[in-house]
Amino acid sequence: MLATAASVLPVGSGWAYEFKWDGIRALVDISPRRTLITSRAQNDIGAGYPELGACGDGLEDALLDGEIVAFDEGRPSFARLQTRMHVRDPSILTRLAAECPVTYIIFDVLRLYGVDLTSRPLTERRETLDRLAEVRPGWTLSPAFDDGPATEAAARQHGLEGVVAKRTASRYRPGLRSPDWIKVKFIQRDDFVVVGWEADRAEPGRLSSLLLGCHGRSGLVLAGKVGSGLTVHSAAELQRRLVGRPSCPLPIPPPRSPGRIVTWVEPEVVIAVQFTSWADDGRLRSPVFRGIRDDVGLDDVARHA
Repeated sequence: MLATAASVLPVGSGWAYEFKWDGIRALVDISPRRTLITSRAQNDIGAGYPELGACGDGLEDALLDGEIVAFDEGRPSFARLQTRMHVRDPSILTRLAAECPVTYIIFDVLRLYGVDLTSRPLTERRETLDRLAEVRPGWTLSPAFDDGPATEAAARQHGLEGVVAKRTASRYRPGLRSPDWIKVKFIQRDDFVVVGWEADRAEPGRLSSLLLGCHGRSGLVLAGKVGSGLTVHSAAELQRRLVGRPSCPLPIPPPRSPGRIVTWVEPEVVIAVQFTSWADDGRLRSPVFRGIRDDVGLDDVARHA
C-alpha cells in the first residue's frame, strides 16, 4: 500500500501521523521455514541485510511492513544505506553490518498466525503490532501520533524527510496508492527511470549526465536530466547496467543539447533524485543523483507531486 503525495497534512480526528523514513520499503514474511525480505519490486533482498533475520525470532507466522533505514548521527541517511544496497559478498557484508548497521522500522502487520489482517482497520493492526513488540526488544516500531502539526514540527526540527498521515479506520490495500495514506515531503526526492545518458563531445565515452523519464498522463515523458551527485563509481556502475538502444524510448524525443552526445537506453534502470521543485515545463529544478533503486518497480515511476 502506497501513500498519495500532498502539500499539506490532513488534520482532525480519525488520522494518525508517522515520520517518513528515508530508506527502503520492505516486507518481512516470517514462516517456520525462513524469513523472507522483499522490496517493493518484489525482489528478495534479505541476503544484503543479514542482521534483519532476527526479526522472525519467536514467531511462527507473520507478515510485516516497514522501512530498512541506515542512520547517521541519529538521522536516516539514504547515502549510508547506498553502501549496503548492492552488496552480497558475505565477508564484505559482515564488515558493513558492523560499520553501517541497518534498522528495520516496522509500521504495519498484515498477517499473523495465518490470519489475514489487511481487512482490519489500522487501529486494530497497530494494537496487534504494539502487543507483538512488547515482548520483542529487538523490534523498532515507527512512532504514531495523533497531533499532525506537532508531528510535522518535530520532523522538520530533526531534519526528517517528511510525515505520513493515515486514516485510523483504513484497511490495507496492497498494490494501491490510496488517499487513506497521505505523505508530505519536506525534502523533494522521487524515483525516475533513465532513458539516456549524455557525454561531452570531447570525451564521448564518459557519462556525465542522465536523461530522466517518468510516467505522465500520455505515457513516458521527459523529466529533465541530472549530473550533480554522480561519482566516478556511480557513473561506471550505471554505464555497466544501462543497455543501449537505437532510438529514444520517449514518444516525443527531446531536442539535442549543443556539444553533447546522447546514448539512448532501454528504460529499465530506476534511480533516486533529490530536487527543489518541478519547473513549469515539467522538468526538475536543481536535481541531484542520490542512488540506484533496485527496490522500486518501473510501474511506480510516476510524477507524484
